[in-house]
Amino acid sequence: MKDLFELAAVVGEKLKARGETIAVAESSSGGLISAALLSVPGASAYYLGGAVVYTAKARMRLMEIPREAAAS
Repeated sequence: MKDLFELAAVVGEKLKARGETIAVAESSSGGLISAALLSVPGASAYYLGGAVVYTAKARMRLMEIPREAAAS
């Protein structure tokens, strides 16, 4: 976990330096990517938001990902 949070700090600094933002849609990571990015002080400068859509049924309904795409 420590490595993940250290990497998120590097990514966050690069996003801020470039004036870029990020939004994430997570499934099997269960929100871990968002948690890592938000652990960095000043994350509101680059983090727009995220969604954790965990089950196949939720992916199809909430994100409109077809069943065929989820199977590949």
